[in-house]
Parts: sequence; structure tokens; C-alpha cells
Amino acid sequence: MNKRKHINMGKQTGFSLIEILVVMVIMATIMGIVANNIGKNKIKANIKAAEITISKLKMAAENFNTDLGYYPRTLNDLAEDNGDSNWLGPYAKKKELKDPWGEEFQYSNPGQNDEEFSISSYGNDRSPGGTKFDKDINSWEI
Repeated sequence: MNKRKHINMGKQTGFSLIEILVVMVIMATIMGIVANNIGKNKIKANIKAAEITISKLKMAAENFNTDLGYYPRTLNDLAEDNGDSNWLGPYAKKKELKDPWGEEFQYSNPGQNDEEFSISSYGNDRSPGGTKFDKDINSWEI
């Protein structure tokens, strides 16, 4: 028996350049959507982390006031001994004095013995003001 080999010159094997480009465009679109969602989730996580840290720093300032009878003059007073004999700290760790974006938390205590101190972060845009994901995070809003 003699078997003939059939050669099909007209049949295409593999993928055409157009098909490969279409698949690459679809993959790039999907990757863009995923990356955008991951970026937004990272910002949301940083905002939540800043809120939690501000709450901890508020509590640390209250503990500082309980021990010393006045609120800290700076946030560094929570982490470093200021020489006062009643200081029982550290009340906070040095690394807690920076927000998730690596910037120092803003601290204000106009009267020094006033209970109306504030701790804030400029947030994702690292500048005062902003809306949505760039909004400042303030202790009086938490």
C-alpha cells in the first residue's frame, strides 16, 4: 500500500500578526484596569492606616497629659524623654510620627495646656486641602 502525503499549501498554521496584536491589546486593557484598582486600594489602605495612627497618637498625647499635666509641645515629646521627672514614656514610637506617605504628621496645640490639640496628615497629595483621595486626614474628624 502506497500512502501519499498530502501537503496543504493553502492552510495557515500559527497566528497572524493581527491576531497577536488583538490579544496584546486585550491583555494591556485588562492589566490597566487591574493596576488602577490596585492603586486605588493602596491609597485607601494608606488613608485607613493614617487614621489609625492618628487615633493612637491622640491616645498617646492623652497619656502624656495624664502623666505630666500638660500636652506635648511637639509629637517628638511622645517618643523622646523631655527631661521631665514624671515622663513615663515613650508614649509612641518614632516611626509612628510619620504618615504612610513618609511625611511628618502635623501637630498643633495653640495653648499647650489646651485640650484642643490637633494631629493631621496632608494625605496622598502631601499638600494642604484636597478632595476625595487627596483630602487631609484630621484628628477631629476621626
